[in-house]
Amino acid sequence: MVRTHQSGEIPGGTVVVEVLGPLEAATVGALRSVVLDAVETYRPRLLAVDLRRVPFMDSIGIGALVTANNKVREVGGSMEVRSPSPFVHRLLQITGLTELFGLTDLPDDAPTSGAPVELDGRPRSTSS
Repeated sequence: MVRTHQSGEIPGGTVVVEVLGPLEAATVGALRSVVLDAVETYRPRLLAVDLRRVPFMDSIGIGALVTANNKVREVGGSMEVRSPSPFVHRLLQITGLTELFGLTDLPDDAPTSGAPVELDGRPRSTSS
């Protein structure tokens, strides 16, 4: 699932794209569609992709983020990735994309996974 919201003066403001759930081959089409439509419609100065609720991302997801970055640059904007999970952050670091997306590298000893989280952002209970 992908949600968007705009802030600031449109066109030229900020568009936030919030991704909920894994970003992989089966789900990446929605992100591509939303991003392309938002960039075409609003020509944002900043496209912020919020990945706080993305527990997993594969190479298809990485490709979608790079495509989104290229599209927003074509209209004179920039893109940043916000709040990636430790797993996603580490994946972006390993692929050399943290700087492109406005992220700092994680320390070498940072965890690459965390407590299970539901899509609403609350910790999932592990007791029965």
